[in-house]
Amino acid sequence: MVIWYIIMNIKAKFCWIKGEKMLFFNRKRQKELKENEERLRRTDGLEVRYVTTRDALNYGESIIGKYGYIKIENDIYKIICDDKVIFEHSLNGLMGSELMSLDGIILSYEDESTGELVEVIAYYKYHRK
Repeated sequence: MVIWYIIMNIKAKFCWIKGEKMLFFNRKRQKELKENEERLRRTDGLEVRYVTTRDALNYGESIIGKYGYIKIENDIYKIICDDKVIFEHSLNGLMGSELMSLDGIILSYEDESTGELVEVIAYYKYHRK
């Protein structure tokens, strides 16, 4: 066990010096990022009833838009309501997780200027199939 630890430690330092990433620990993260991008791309073209943002100070949600749609172009995720872009973010750095009811998606990212986590929730328009 000690020998394995020494070998892995030397291998990690060697890869770090060469500027390579060790794929042994990186596979799971790559899979999660790929699934996240697929989840976000699946929402392209969906209509939304309303879009809210979570307020960390008041522990509530504020409506920022109603009756719009989701559009992805040039790897930019956009939510458009009343012909105005109310949300726009690059797919890189944007995490999407669906609501348990599958009625919407939670979009979370870290704000570059303040460094705090921002969450935007888009509720899909219901269509009977």
